[in-house]
Amino acid sequence: MQKLTTHRTGRILLAGMLLSIVVAFLLVFWTRTSNNYPKAIDGILDVENLFSQKQFSLYLDGEWEFYPNQLIPPSEISLHTTDFNMKSPAFWQNDLTGERIHYATYRLRVVNHNLPSVFSIRNQQIFSAFTLFLNGSEVLANGKVATSRAEEEPSYHPKTVSVYSDADTLEFVLHVSNHNYREGGIFESIIIGQVSSLLKNNLARSGFDFFLAGSLLIMAIYYFGLFFVLRKEKSSLYFSIFIFISIIRLLVTGQRLLLFVFPAMSWEGMLRLEYGSFYLAPVFFILFFNAVFREEVKIYIVNIVMAVSGFFTLLVLITPVSFFSATLPYYQVYASILGVALIIWIAKARRDGKEGAFVLLLGIVILFISLLHDMFYAYGSYRGSEIFPVGLFLFILCQSYVLSIRFSLLNKENQNLWDELDYKNQHLEQLVRARTQELLEQKKMLEKTNLELEHQKETMIDQGQTLEFINELLEKEKEKTDKLLLNVLPSHIADELRVHGKSLAHSYPQVSVLFVDFVKFSELSESIPPAELLEELHFYFASFDDIAKKYNLEKIKTIGDAYMCAGGLHEQASDNDVSNTVMAALEIKMFIIALKEEKQTTSEPWFDCRIGIHTGPVIAGVVGKTKFSFDIWGPTVNIAKRMEAACETNKVNVSEFTWKYIRDDFECVSRGIISMKHKRNMQMFYVEGVIGK
Repeated sequence: MQKLTTHRTGRILLAGMLLSIVVAFLLVFWTRTSNNYPKAIDGILDVENLFSQKQFSLYLDGEWEFYPNQLIPPSEISLHTTDFNMKSPAFWQNDLTGERIHYATYRLRVVNHNLPSVFSIRNQQIFSAFTLFLNGSEVLANGKVATSRAEEEPSYHPKTVSVYSDADTLEFVLHVSNHNYREGGIFESIIIGQVSSLLKNNLARSGFDFFLAGSLLIMAIYYFGLFFVLRKEKSSLYFSIFIFISIIRLLVTGQRLLLFVFPAMSWEGMLRLEYGSFYLAPVFFILFFNAVFREEVKIYIVNIVMAVSGFFTLLVLITPVSFFSATLPYYQVYASILGVALIIWIAKARRDGKEGAFVLLLGIVILFISLLHDMFYAYGSYRGSEIFPVGLFLFILCQSYVLSIRFSLLNKENQNLWDELDYKNQHLEQLVRARTQELLEQKKMLEKTNLELEHQKETMIDQGQTLEFINELLEKEKEKTDKLLLNVLPSHIADELRVHGKSLAHSYPQVSVLFVDFVKFSELSESIPPAELLEELHFYFASFDDIAKKYNLEKIKTIGDAYMCAGGLHEQASDNDVSNTVMAALEIKMFIIALKEEKQTTSEPWFDCRIGIHTGPVIAGVVGKTKFSFDIWGPTVNIAKRMEAACETNKVNVSEFTWKYIRDDFECVSRGIISMKHKRNMQMFYVEGVIGK
């Protein structure tokens, strides 16, 4: 009965694991190929306003204008014509011009994009060096593009950069050179999109690769440790080495996680690790397979696989990149033949009733499909991404299940031996006592090992709890830092500093700048003690801050007794921002008048004010290295200051430009045309209040 229950439980667990593997594999494959992106035709990519339809990223796929063996400056590209188009992603077609292509210029124009003025660009694999220009300005580069091997500096570092462009048409010019790799061209397309979307996708892909690498590392360490417990079972040793090699390949492909640890690693070193891990992995896999299914794989087959894979690995170690990278198609054919042979051998083991053969067969099929998928993807057959790491992970899970069955059978055999010894003990106690003692010692050793593993598990749990506590503390400190930063800078400027470590200059076309200045402040300050004067200024400016926040204005700075703020410092500025600025000015005026009347009754010193407002374009940004501050510049600021200087006591003086936005909602009195210092004469208006109130 117990045996039947155990068998049913094993079948349920196996069915659940197989279902999870199939669902996970189908989901990954579906997510890689489900996006329907527009394609460029004859060098023009019509996005059809996809970004206004919640489209957050776009692959620059399709036909680019192609100028083979030419490096044309972006400023001169419009003076050239070409009869050639080159698809992206795709390696160069050397028969396109009848001669081998070593460098080239691409050109693509993106129309109807509806992107925000600030967006991001991410490069992927382009062999072997490239420089990308947007509307004539360099925005991305890997290595050094050159017309000769001696001058070229190959490199690949995935980068995501934010750029600014308010042009209706985005013109991309790409210089590419390849003197070192087997084939040149765009292996994976360039991506553009909203800043947050590309960063989020990059973090998600990196996190997923880190998850795979961490999971595989735990498996490798576990089976490597298991080999030292059961040294006769070399399958766990071969399996752990195979996993370690797979981890190396995972770290140097995809998101290139190894560059996070060794950012200075050379392009050549990364390629040698990538190819070497791929070429060497079959050696330890065939050794593992021979250890598990010795009857199906003869030793001479193992020797052949080791010799072929070892030869290709040696080429990676001693030959230049241009040579060993050219061997990849031949090795892929060899790996495909080996994969088919493995499927046949495992099918034979399944027919013979070997435990775990079906699960291992499923893993081999998944790995083989993912390998074929990536081979077709590598030659640009369709849009997608590499799924070999996922297939490898699922394949290793299947192998782990096979090893668990193998070790379960070993444990069962040990139990049978124990029962047999117990039986013999009753009849031949003196003869078997020494053997029984030996088995007891082995059992204790296994129990000790289990206790150590359990202790390690508890230690890892404690460490995880400690890390969670540290993460909570770091999150709280981050919230404090973010709050402090938001008190100094606007939210979108603070976000730029957090993400990029610097802030770009921003242009805002419709900003209402407000100046408040106290009348006769110098005279009054001489009659008020310094501490009392500072307290009074703090009271007034704090009240101004509350009013500015109420009407969604950005405080810029205080200059002595002058207070400066502005409305409309954001991407969606509208006429409401002008009205809010005027409303804030009226409320500041009423606050100062009310406070004046209150102080007159107690014979305390009071302040009168002048308020000036002007609306127009400004440039905004963060300046300085230490104690940096957010500020705005432009003629609009100067005119607003002169509006305040030309204002009468306790009045709100606005320019004609501001008046045109508010004349339907506010009662305004024309002052006529008034002369300003260093400026032409301007018409000014006093704002008396809101119409109807």
